[in-house]
Amino acid sequence: MTYNTLAISQTGAVRLIEMATDDGLNFYTPEMGEDLVAAFRDARDDDSVRGIVLTGRGRAFSGGAHRRALSGETGAAGLRIGEEHFIKGFAQELAALPKLTIAAFNGAAAGIAVTMSLNCDLRLAVPDAPLKLNFAELGIMPGLGATWHLPRLIGMSAAKRLLLCDRTIQSDEALKLSLVDELCAPSDLIQRAIALCEQAAACKPEIVAAIKTCLNESDEGGLTAALAREAAAAAKLRAKP
Repeated sequence: MTYNTLAISQTGAVRLIEMATDDGLNFYTPEMGEDLVAAFRDARDDDSVRGIVLTGRGRAFSGGAHRRALSGETGAAGLRIGEEHFIKGFAQELAALPKLTIAAFNGAAAGIAVTMSLNCDLRLAVPDAPLKLNFAELGIMPGLGATWHLPRLIGMSAAKRLLLCDRTIQSDEALKLSLVDELCAPSDLIQRAIALCEQAAACKPEIVAAIKTCLNESDEGGLTAALAREAAAAAKLRAKP
């Protein structure tokens, strides 16, 4: 499949999805949203893919939503921002992908570029990359489940401080808060993300999917519910030929 806003490649069992626009800043548009949905679904359905890395090509991971999109302009996909499936309904599908997903911040990320990464399993970053959650100053609500993910990752007070006060955080501090899982030199970033995906790819795909499902639902119903989910998943795995 051909994408206008993405570059797709594969190393072994790891699919690399790069946001790629001519300016190197990879601003989000509804067209990019449609491309991302198609690219992630294609990776999900391709049995040769066992891990997925999302990154940016050029100077930034993504500068966030394009100014023209935020002004309500209809993009090349014939949609206004918020009408595309990536924003309207893809967050749960992305979080539930049965393969390890990693967001690799190769540079600055703003707004939706940060919130989309929260639905990935892990986040890696180069040092000194600014992560900007500037929704409040733009007068718009954060989406893609950010108000659920952030308190879970960094705690409630840190989430409020980041969304309402600081709004920009360097990747070095994000590491301390567990918003970023690991810092990597720019030359090592993608290889490290691929190596982590390869570790998961060495396991049976059904166990990776089952563990992800149980972890994603781990705050629903307490310990008793978690034990029941684990037992049900184990029985299902044993039943497979």
